[in-house]
Formats: sequence, structure tokens, C-alpha cells
Amino acid sequence: MMPCLDVSCQNITHKLDCVKKEKQFCPCCGASLTHKLQDEKLRDYCSRCNIFYYENPLPVVSTIVVNDSREVLLVKRKKDPYMGMWCLPIGFAESGEDMREAALRELEEEAGVRGEVIRLIDVDTVENYFYGSLAIVTYEVRIIAGAVSPGDDAVDARYYPIMELPELAWPSNEKAIKIYIDLYHDTWAMIDSYRQLYPEINSMDMLSQVTGEQKRFLSNVLGRMLSTYDKEISRTWADELSYKIPVLKEYLDLLVPINEKILSAIQDHLQGNSIKFVFSDFVETGRELKNKHLPLPELITALALSRKSIWERAQNNRILASPLEIYTALELNNRIIFLYDRFIYYLAKGYCE
Repeated sequence: MMPCLDVSCQNITHKLDCVKKEKQFCPCCGASLTHKLQDEKLRDYCSRCNIFYYENPLPVVSTIVVNDSREVLLVKRKKDPYMGMWCLPIGFAESGEDMREAALRELEEEAGVRGEVIRLIDVDTVENYFYGSLAIVTYEVRIIAGAVSPGDDAVDARYYPIMELPELAWPSNEKAIKIYIDLYHDTWAMIDSYRQLYPEINSMDMLSQVTGEQKRFLSNVLGRMLSTYDKEISRTWADELSYKIPVLKEYLDLLVPINEKILSAIQDHLQGNSIKFVFSDFVETGRELKNKHLPLPELITALALSRKSIWERAQNNRILASPLEIYTALELNNRIIFLYDRFIYYLAKGYCE
């Protein structure tokens, strides 16, 4: 069902009828179509061909482009429907066209810029008064070339603050933008927090550059801290075990050397050095602990406390002085957790064997 092809036609009702007009004849045999129930739904049906005809939604693509000032790119519609209203760059996907490519094509045709798709934001099925049933697919897109300028189907194209948008033509656009805002809410809050320390940060790309340098620096600092305080950290950890897990008190002579070996491996990893042993060595250690009747659940808890002791020492030494360093430390902690998980796996493997 195509819109009215008469470009001189100004009758909106006529155009609407041309768009949404029901099928009357079978495209295969030309016989008149009737209606018949199928799957509890009334559908167009040709009794001569014994064929049902389905009304499928038309594929539509739209794009969300947001700049570093958190402004979203909108275009002002030149034609009906919704002539004169603002919306995201939007249009029909053509037959055989990839949806992502269609979204980028429409963006360039309507706003004059070329982009690349970052991610899918939303898929919405709607009934539109003009076109009928539509499936609107919205992508987040990053501009890679060009300057914003209105295309053939737009009278204007510009950025609007994402929190101060005009009324949009398509409710699906509003829904997709809300999803986008929810998706980036925490990221924007993080950037706003870091701007107090680093005013030049205005995007996640710039934040990643800063945190990359910060991560390397903090990683070296934590490594040097472990090399300096490893004995003290293990001693404090042993005292905590005696207090919190009394059953392990009699095993401290076995556990403290294991913990010091683990801390040494963490230190090597943080400073970019090769770990001086293979993890499978801990299988034999696990067997030994089993033979000594050390309970496995308490052993796993002890290693969790060992990991905690690293960050308690870092806090006591005032290494984590800013929100950015705390954020970076969380990323480093993921690496440390991975190492501890491997220690626990091989110890438990030996223990269970």
C-alpha cells in the first residue's frame, strides 16, 4: 500500500485513503477478497486460491545522535504527516536493505551527516494514522563526517538539549530517547562528578583516556604498597582470621605463607611482571590442606578476607584520595578478583581430589 503518487494532490483524506486502503482483489488471480478468521484474527482471504493475506508492519528506522553537550539531533519535517514538527531523523527501510544501513542513509539524507551505528536502542510497533502499522527501529549513532544541514525532507536540522526537547512528531521517538537517557544516566552522573577534578572531561572517550593513565599509575602504587607492607598485611589478616574464624587459628602456620605467596603474585601482576609460579601448583597445596583437615568453606572465606585486606591497607595509606581514583580502583579490583578466583579454583580442585 503506497501513498498517493499524485504530487499535485493536496487532499490529505485522499492521501490517507491511498495509504491505508484495504486490499480488494487477489494479486494472484484477481478474484475479490473476502475476510476469514485465522488464529482468531480476521484476515484478507482469497477463496479461489485458498490463500490468506497478512498485513505486516512497514519497517522504519530512526537515529539518536547526541553530542558532547548532551544535545540530540532533530530535524523539522517538511512534509505530511506531522509537517512542521520536530523528530529524530527517520524514514522507511527499502526492500532488501540492511536496517543499520537504512538508518545511516536516512540520517545523511535528512541531516547531511554520515555516521556509524553504536547500538540498538529500541524497537517499537505502532499504528500510525497515516501509514498504518509500523515497526520503528531506533539506533544510537555517532557522527563520523559532515556538517548538520537539512535535507530534502526537512526544513531545518539542529541540536536540542536532550532534557529540553520540543514536542516530537512520533511518540516512538520520545520512547526511544527516554530509553537512551535511562541508559546513560549513571554515566553522565559519573562524568559530572569527575569534571570537578578534570574540567576538560565531557565524554566517556575522554574519561577513558584519563582513567587509563590513572589506572597505570594506581596499579604501580598498589604494587609498591604490597611489596612494602606484605608481611604487615598478612599479619593483620591472620589476626582477623583468629577473631572472625576461630577454627582457622590452628592452621595459621599453613595459611600465612600461602597468603604471602598470593600477595606476591598480585604485586607482580599489578606492576606488569610475570607471576613467578604456575597456578596449578596450588592443586598440591589444596591436597595438603585437605589432609590437614582444614575446612574448605572457611578457607574460601579466608581468601575473601585476604583480598579485602589489600584495599583496607590502601585506604589506611590514603592511596584512594579522589572519586576518580576510587573508580579506577574498582576496575583494578576486577583484575584482582580474577586472580583470587583462580587461586580458589586450584586450591579447591586439589582439595576435592
